[in-house]
This record gives sequence, C-alpha cells and structure tokens, in this order.
Amino acid sequence: MTKIIKKGMVIVTVSVGLMLLLSASSVWGMTAKKFINNMGRAYEEQMEEIEDMTIFRENKGGMPMLARKSTIYRKRAEVAGKTIYKTRTETEMMGRTMVTIYDGVYNWSVDPASGKVKKEKAKYDPTQIWKNLDLSETHYLGTEEIEGKKAHLLKIDNPLKVLGMPSTKILQEREASAEGKIWVNAEDWMLARTLIIMSGKFKEGKEATIRFSMDFKDYRPVDGMLLPYRMITSTKIDIPGASEKEKQMMQAFMGGMGSFEMITTEVKVNTGLSDELFDGTRLKTG
Repeated sequence: MTKIIKKGMVIVTVSVGLMLLLSASSVWGMTAKKFINNMGRAYEEQMEEIEDMTIFRENKGGMPMLARKSTIYRKRAEVAGKTIYKTRTETEMMGRTMVTIYDGVYNWSVDPASGKVKKEKAKYDPTQIWKNLDLSETHYLGTEEIEGKKAHLLKIDNPLKVLGMPSTKILQEREASAEGKIWVNAEDWMLARTLIIMSGKFKEGKEATIRFSMDFKDYRPVDGMLLPYRMITSTKIDIPGASEKEKQMMQAFMGGMGSFEMITTEVKVNTGLSDELFDGTRLKTG
C-alpha cells in the first residue's frame, strides 16, 4: 500500500510539474517573432477567399466633421512576388472627394494645395502592418486585459513606419521621439488597440507629449473575415510647466480635432472591382 501511495504521489508531482511547465511555456514561449507570425497567419487564413472588398464608413466627431464619409476599396494582387492588397480610399471633405491610392509600389494622391498628382515610393504596406515590423525594433511585453479579454502586447521602437503616421522627418525637425504599442486579441489575433506616444518640442519650443490611440471594436464576421465595425481614435496631450488654462485649451483642441469614431456601415465582398480603380495614372489633377 505504501508503494502504491508513493507511486501515486510521484505521478501527481510529475503531472503538476508538466502543467506548470506547459503553463510557463504558453506565457514565456511567446516572442515578437511568434507574435508577428500569428498576426500574419490569422489574416491570411481569413482573407483566403477574399479577392476584393469595399468598405463604407461614416465618421463622427473631431476632424472628420469635415470628412463625414469614406469608401475604401481593396483588391488582391501579386506585386514583385508578394501578395498585397491594392487600396483606394475616397473621402468626402468639404464638398470634394479626396482620393489616395496604394498600388503595392507607389502611393498616389492629389495635392490639395497645388492640385497636382503626387507619386511617392511606398515604403510600407498600409493593410498588412505586421509586414512592416522589424524584429530588431519590436519587443514582446506579455499579456494585458482589454475590456475583459486577454490581449498580447508588443512594443514598437519606430511606430510611425508601422502604423502609417507622419514620417520620421517630422520627428527630426521637432527634436521629437516616438514609441508605440500594439495589442492583439489572444484568441483570434485581431487588432484590439494601437498606441503612439510622441515626445518633443511641438509649439513655441515647449516640451510636450502627445498620445494617439485607436481601439478596434465590434468585430463581425464577413465572408470568413473579421472586421471591426467601430474604430475609436483618441488624442491626449501633456505639456509640463503649462498653466492649467493652457492645458485645458490644448486638450480641448486636440481632443476635439483628434478624437473621433469611424463606423462601418456596409461591406461588399468579391464584386469584381476594376483594376482601373487602383491606377494612379488615372487620377485627375485639381
């Protein structure tokens, strides 16, 4: 009987040890590389049957008061041996339609000041952000809860090139620095939140810290893919040494202009979008 008890205790001890080991592996085994690979794999699996899509959005509050509606067109394409999604964005702004195009090689737009078509070499993919992540500039920080759901957290040394914010030239001119974070849902690897923190001299040489965050909410399945039907952007600013009145005025301005919500109203899939939509050479000058 004593031998049986001892044997049972050994089995229990080994079992508990394995459980702890597996538990630790699930936490400590995650790396920035796995994070990026999982994001990419989840997206590719969902987009397997999607050749093209059209997304209709309405904007509420903030700067979008001048740009109430937008339409995003995307189409799968092979460029330089890589699968990308050409993108065309049409935004209604002050009675005009502003158009930008990403064709996998160049970014195209019409300069609002000169009315001329601008063509710039695309450095990063705006639709598949994990492709913009550099392992040497990313750091896995573990998990956090966002609205009761477990999310993996990744820190990014250079978030501007990953999340499509202004170029690093602006940082250099303003003697500023930036860092960012990305949270993804631990179950489906969909974006839950992004954050960019910029610090430096922004106005009249005063030091300031600006936080741009975006929350991705209300995910719904559309022909096999998951899309966030609500995206909430928030902008906060901190100016050390400023008076309370100055802080309130600046926050009211930044909060009013830089905080808004984008709501998806309709999605169309595989409608056979024409390649002409994504041809930057067809853009008309103003």
